[in-house]
Amino acid sequence: MRDEAKVTLVQLTDYGDADSVIARMPHFFQQAADYGSDLIVFPEYVLGDRIPIDHERVLKFRELTASHAMYAISGLVESHGTKRATTAIVVDRAGDVLGRYLKSHPASGDPPYFWPPASTSASTAEATGILGNQFKVFHLDFGPIGILQCYDGYFPEAWGCTSYAGAELILWINGRDGQVEDAYCMFAADAYGCVIGANITNGSNTGFTGPRGSCVTAVGDPEPRRLFPRIAERGDACVHATINLHELRKQRKHLRQMHQRRPDMYGLLTQDVKMWQDYPDIPWVHEECESLTNKAQL
Repeated sequence: MRDEAKVTLVQLTDYGDADSVIARMPHFFQQAADYGSDLIVFPEYVLGDRIPIDHERVLKFRELTASHAMYAISGLVESHGTKRATTAIVVDRAGDVLGRYLKSHPASGDPPYFWPPASTSASTAEATGILGNQFKVFHLDFGPIGILQCYDGYFPEAWGCTSYAGAELILWINGRDGQVEDAYCMFAADAYGCVIGANITNGSNTGFTGPRGSCVTAVGDPEPRRLFPRIAERGDACVHATINLHELRKQRKHLRQMHQRRPDMYGLLTQDVKMWQDYPDIPWVHEECESLTNKAQL
């Protein structure tokens, strides 16, 4: 493991055309190469919808990765017969698939709650697909990384499990409109001693953060309580940062949220808590809600 890693995050709007995404990727690979990046990260979904892992776009992505001799991450909706999985693939410097992480928490349902999944929302499809059953760590030549996808990042447990499994960098890849939430990233970095990289397809605020804002070096001036560096506007762009892994590991060794944990008090986190039963006088918004409580999948 090295004491430093350079990472490029790509904010790439898909415009509903995965082929155009592939055509626009070489520009970002070249920018990452010019920066000297070890890892380039693309958003959720962008390689295509319901395609096999050996689809021509995936093969082209692997070729781009190998030709630039860097690691790369990108999302796709992977086909498994009649089923689907929201997949993030990790490609090594030689262009081989090192592994993949399947999204564990489906984003489904209508606003404002985006639940229950058995609603009219088109996103309900994720709740009928194949979900991941574990958080993963991928060992790269500079250190261990983890991946979360979009709605996964709304669960503190997902950040914690990925960090506790050994991930020093967690890449939160997104595929939704709007901004990546600074607060979620900063809480995860501070509480779990990891550097967070967040990137999004059609939105903005792709960027980095580390524990207490440390460990990340980049051009520009940090803003209070914002990701840094970050892409403030919507649309195609990329952002680079250098991660001081030596400092990050020192932070993780001394992390008070680890040394002062009280696991004897946290058993409720793995129990089937039924908080909704505290509010019997409040009606369900949708008729099907009651049959779907504490269920991630249809």
